[in-house]
Amino acid sequence: MTRRAASGHRVTLTRGGLLAAGAALVLAAAGCGTGEDSTTNAAASGKASTAEGGTLRWAINANASWDPVTSAAGNEVRHLGLVYAALTSIDEQGRPQPGLATKWAFSKKGTVLTFTLRPGVTFTDGAKLDAEAVKTNLDRAQQQKGSVLTQLLANVKKTKVVDASTVELDLSQADYGLPLVLGGKAGMQVSPKAIAAGVQNLPTKPVGAGPFRLTKFVPDASSTLVRNPGYWDAKEIHLDGVDLQYLNDPQAVLAGLQSGSIDLASSTGSQVAASKRAGLQVEQLPSLSAASIEINDAIKPFDNKKLTEAINYAIDRKALIRTQNGGIGEPSYQPFPKGYVGYSPEVADLYPYDPDKAKQLVKEAGFPNGVTIPITYFDAQGYKGLTEQLQAQLAAVGIKSKLSTLPLAQAAERVYVKHDVAFNPNGIVGRESPLQMLDVQYGKDGLLNPGRKASPELTTAIADAAKLPLDDPKYPAAIQAVTARAAKESAVAFLYTTPTVLVHTSKVSGIRPYIVGTRLEGVRLGG
Repeated sequence: MTRRAASGHRVTLTRGGLLAAGAALVLAAAGCGTGEDSTTNAAASGKASTAEGGTLRWAINANASWDPVTSAAGNEVRHLGLVYAALTSIDEQGRPQPGLATKWAFSKKGTVLTFTLRPGVTFTDGAKLDAEAVKTNLDRAQQQKGSVLTQLLANVKKTKVVDASTVELDLSQADYGLPLVLGGKAGMQVSPKAIAAGVQNLPTKPVGAGPFRLTKFVPDASSTLVRNPGYWDAKEIHLDGVDLQYLNDPQAVLAGLQSGSIDLASSTGSQVAASKRAGLQVEQLPSLSAASIEINDAIKPFDNKKLTEAINYAIDRKALIRTQNGGIGEPSYQPFPKGYVGYSPEVADLYPYDPDKAKQLVKEAGFPNGVTIPITYFDAQGYKGLTEQLQAQLAAVGIKSKLSTLPLAQAAERVYVKHDVAFNPNGIVGRESPLQMLDVQYGKDGLLNPGRKASPELTTAIADAAKLPLDDPKYPAAIQAVTARAAKESAVAFLYTTPTVLVHTSKVSGIRPYIVGTRLEGVRLGG
């Protein structure tokens, strides 16, 4: 099947549903589909509810910032997407579609990317979306001190205003993944009036042009949002508002769902069985998320490659999946799931469980009597159990550990900014572009690269892959080659894929399987 993308490039889908352009997952992939473990909701069954209105009460993790420029946690894209609209819109399969820009095109050499903006769009404070507003946003994303978006826009030399509705990005080299990247935080547009009033206000008082407007934010407790009738795609928003309830205790969430004080909860595989026993509906959806261990190889003893290899061989990933994620997910050694364009078969079984080999590598690393390492885990639900199971598996091969906790509120600064945490059970939530994910995780300046190390060969491979149009036949192989090289070089240990799990009451319908992150387009409240 072939379709024409908004960028003008041809996009081809194979029989399996894989987008050769690099942004789709086979929705029917094992463990990620909408089979027996998933509820068939009204939208999926073709019997969409006609209900309009109501406020959705959603139990979700707390977000530290409402400013896309300073929001370091990948999973905060779900929160930000409620308030902000981006230049492009990422569809269920991860393909770039029109958003605040109705179309875009690359120059012949790929070094100029031109966007045509949607007419008549205003921010919730009345400011107009025009080319100057987009330039203000992109310049801020690149230049503001502490911006987490700088790396994503590294190839943008200059943003030019052609006219009120046309923006031109001059690139230092071809970067055909930018329409994907600009469908996420990097492309989210903040009101220029709010920026001028002081960017220090944006983390708690965001002003966007997205589907909802924030009216109240209580850090670590809740957020209240109301529908934005001026949203460009308002026809897809059927809710009057959203109450985000920041809850980490699964028992409290389950009780809230049963009592009706919560309508929807972002959950985990480990909670699926209990949720079903309680008579709740469970959605298991495709995802780019994965559990991992952020190992900082700039801190001793993790600068020893043999030791980090020993850690990988010592981990029984299937046992982790059974215990920590309710049997949901697949062992993983890379950021991508099977079926996704970035997935490399070459490293599909890079570190099979082999405790004997792990013991030998510990000795070869210079620790004949074993070694003791620090493990720092977040003081949030789920991390303690995972950490303790990892601790036991590592101890079995001579790698003992000392545990310490880190408040989740400090995670972004300590792990992703200061990079002073040596060994941290963690996870990724994926990115809009596979190359973006590889660069963020493995690039020399990657936000998620703990030790900030990358070989010249890997750096070159990432840059070369960015020069290939998404529909170039060479693109999948180039991306997969980067994945394989990065997985072999990096000290980061991937553990298993984590499909999106949403638990909800029978009142909720219309949930769509967005692969990049949960969105509320199409969601309704009835009953």
